[in-house]
Amino acid sequence: MKFSIEKVDLQAQIQHLYNIVPSKNTMPILTNYLIEADEQNNVIKFTATDLEITVVVEFEANIVEGGKTAISAKNLNEIINLLPEAMIHFILDEDRLKINCKKSKFNLLCAESSQFPLVPQKDLSNVITLDAKMFKKMIDNTQFAVSSEINRPIFSGIFWKMAADSQLMVATDGKKIAEFKLNKQIDLPQSVEQIIPTKGFLFLDKVITDDLPEIAVLIESNRVMFAYGNYTIFTHIIEGRFPDYTKAIPTNNNNVLVINKKELREAVKRVSLLASEETFKVKLDIAENTLVINSIKREEGDANEKIENVKYSGEPLTIAFNYRYLIAILAVVESDEIEIRMGKSNEPALFFNTEIKEDFEARFLLMPLRLV
Repeated sequence: MKFSIEKVDLQAQIQHLYNIVPSKNTMPILTNYLIEADEQNNVIKFTATDLEITVVVEFEANIVEGGKTAISAKNLNEIINLLPEAMIHFILDEDRLKINCKKSKFNLLCAESSQFPLVPQKDLSNVITLDAKMFKKMIDNTQFAVSSEINRPIFSGIFWKMAADSQLMVATDGKKIAEFKLNKQIDLPQSVEQIIPTKGFLFLDKVITDDLPEIAVLIESNRVMFAYGNYTIFTHIIEGRFPDYTKAIPTNNNNVLVINKKELREAVKRVSLLASEETFKVKLDIAENTLVINSIKREEGDANEKIENVKYSGEPLTIAFNYRYLIAILAVVESDEIEIRMGKSNEPALFFNTEIKEDFEARFLLMPLRLV
């Protein structure tokens, strides 16, 4: 194997690939990239996998001789990042990969490429084509609500449902719920629903750009393939039934607050500087036209900020939230103002964009904290 490529071109293609390489694993081969050089088509293929997600990126290079090897992803990334902006030359010499760039020379020991897990074949024969920009928006509006607890696999992914007239993505960790519905026709023979690991969606979220408007999807029995530009992503489906989250969504939240999103977010950030590091609690005292945000940290102090001229209809209410979750919801709301519908201080609150969109709708639920 022998090929050359400009540093800037190589970095552009593989900059997100390292996110797929597992940090902890029982299979050392997974810490490697599989590199394949196709001399006939002048194409280089880099593959990374953690067995749950497999990502393949293909791009052109100056290939003199084809071949295949597996090389430490960490070492390769660190070397490439620090090399000068110039042409990089790669030469496979038995069990070593030589990397030369101007006056810099490296020899990396290779792993046995035959030990690398089998990479699925790319199949574009029965794909569904989706709007990439809206697909990214769906991910952005839900991924923050996914649980980080590995012992609850059902909550570690995003529930994705496709029907002929709509798509739905939902994520929850039991404390918050994010739901995004896209109202758009899809050429789909029958409805499909599955739970997709967040890692695959987050990779797509990083690589989707305005330059490529469509993403191809192939749904199989135990995995989903996404083809986008130079990338092919294979992700396993999380087995199990997603809980009926709609039972947690209240229908009688009659205390309604409408407030400038940026003003609320900045106030919460300031007040949170003296919030408890155990509960992350900020308290909201809401009355007609006035909102006061409070926090207290034992032995250090307290903070409060008053926002006037808010729009509020309902009974005076005191409610507390985890400020990190509150800020996460405010970060994805698109309208200048946010509508918060609340019931009692111990009941979940609902958050909405105030601007109605014909093609999509989003809502977010946040469980309150105990006031005492």
